[in-house]
Amino acid sequence: MTEYHNEELRLINQMLLAIFLITDFAYFLFLHNSPFPWFALAGTAIGLAIIVFCWSGTKYLLFNIMLLLSAAVFSLAYNWSSIF
Repeated sequence: MTEYHNEELRLINQMLLAIFLITDFAYFLFLHNSPFPWFALAGTAIGLAIIVFCWSGTKYLLFNIMLLLSAAVFSLAYNWSSIF
């Protein structure tokens, strides 16, 4: 495997890890709270993104972007019935 393929796999793994972390946490919050706590999900995602950015800089920027984006998407998805 070339270095290019290794880099591509690292980027895909970063994206998938961020999506799976937020998906699992959002589902946990959905099961254990009757009104979905979107603020807890957003706060957790922002806090984790800040911690990762402070520790690693821009090395895991794709992870941070996908973490925040998936938190916004799952906040809308689980609150869809209360929004509309």
